[in-house]
Amino acid sequence: MLAAECAWAILRAEHVRTRELLDCLREAMKAGGEASVRQRATSAIEIIERLRAFEENTHRPKGVVMLNILRGRSREADELLEQLDAESECCNGLISQATLLLERARSGDPDAAGQAGALLRQHRQFMSTHLDKEDTLLHSQTALLLTAEEWATVVSSISKEVGAARKREHRRLSVRG
Repeated sequence: MLAAECAWAILRAEHVRTRELLDCLREAMKAGGEASVRQRATSAIEIIERLRAFEENTHRPKGVVMLNILRGRSREADELLEQLDAESECCNGLISQATLLLERARSGDPDAAGQAGALLRQHRQFMSTHLDKEDTLLHSQTALLLTAEEWATVVSSISKEVGAARKREHRRLSVRG
């Protein structure tokens, strides 16, 4: 099914982008030498904002239709979706806590930076596992349970999201230019 392959190619490419942002975040937290705790915290917060914006505005909207179609198809799929939802909530909580600690570090609290680093390592681990499950288990469930017509609906919704993102980017660049 070409539609399924197209949808998953886009979703997996976005997973690569998420992993790249997680790598940037890890590097920002490891920066040494000239970078002060405040500078590292500021860099990390900027990357977290980019990661959150990417997830909320670009990646998640593309999966909404697919996940809604999948819900209720099988006990196994529903359990997986519940697990993925719980993992997403956990990741959101960890990144929110880390951001608060990074704000404290940016204000001069060096202990907060270390605590934020520990939370971000935990977040990275959870997020990596979550993305792997989407790429394998969720992919398998959608391949088993979605019809060609449903995949066409999914791809159409992804296409609309891509178009909307292009318009947002064009407006953003127009405002800056």
